[in-house]
Amino acid sequence: MAFFGLYRVAHHFDFILHGDSILITYFFFTALFDHPHIFQTFARTHLDKAEFAKRKILHTWGLLGFILAGFVFTGMGWESELIVGASLFGSYHIIRQHYGFLRAYKGINRDTEDLDNWLDYGTFYSGMFACFFNDYTDIKGPIVIYRELQAQFPSLPEGITEITWGLFLGFLVLFLGRQVWRLATGLPINVPKILLMLAVLTTHYFIFFATATPFLVAEALETAYHDIQYQGWMMHYERNRFPHIPKIVAKFFGVAMLYGIVVGVIEIYGLQYTWAMWVFAPFTMIVLYHYYVDGLIWKFGEDPELRQVMFGKPVEATSETKPQG
Repeated sequence: MAFFGLYRVAHHFDFILHGDSILITYFFFTALFDHPHIFQTFARTHLDKAEFAKRKILHTWGLLGFILAGFVFTGMGWESELIVGASLFGSYHIIRQHYGFLRAYKGINRDTEDLDNWLDYGTFYSGMFACFFNDYTDIKGPIVIYRELQAQFPSLPEGITEITWGLFLGFLVLFLGRQVWRLATGLPINVPKILLMLAVLTTHYFIFFATATPFLVAEALETAYHDIQYQGWMMHYERNRFPHIPKIVAKFFGVAMLYGIVVGVIEIYGLQYTWAMWVFAPFTMIVLYHYYVDGLIWKFGEDPELRQVMFGKPVEATSETKPQG
């Protein structure tokens, strides 16, 4: 809501980017929220010696491959499609992360009955994708990223939104009924889970149903909460994984913010000048690298030590927990 308010009043800020409310909103988002959270991934992939050794090729040559691919896309004139594609992948990444937090709340609060698992999964995903498809179906023209920067994407049938919305309403009735039944029978309800679902579902409804904002503004509205979530998650991880490094949280956060401001300036230039896309593209690919590796590095079932770090007591400093380099 703060970003939406910023967008509505930013045209009065004539001294910043000539009062361009889209660029002002996007700069505050990408420089202070989005790219700092992207940089935090490196605490898990490159600072963590055990994780770096486990996927050394991915975190070196793989990362370089992502960056080189960005130059290839730019050279082929596909920078607009790259931005929209990254945004679509990002929306899926955000939805998956929200559900990951939801599962964490379920595990901590022993909310593991099969019926509740089924209702939580169905209600969450049907609701999130109903909102998402409402914005990416029945597209009657190019997706306007910013002014002349546009991308052509295939239009999905409008009926997809109606189907997913109907599913969501059905699941929602069953989900609410289940909570009432649990209260009536003296069983506890998982309040953190419900609050998280309420927060993310209403946020997506506000962005994709209740308002009509430009592409870059909608990206900021959708992602800002996710960025804060991830910052908190990574601070918890850093504090517990590297207890031997003084002020590790403050140090890494400071570097992440500096990185975000630098990349934010580059992105604003990239949106305004074609030549700057050559500098913009590598950072877009680092964002895609973040999306990809995040699906690999937080699998607690495959890493008991990581599960202990995040949900148990901090591990002692050992050769396996000391940072790479």
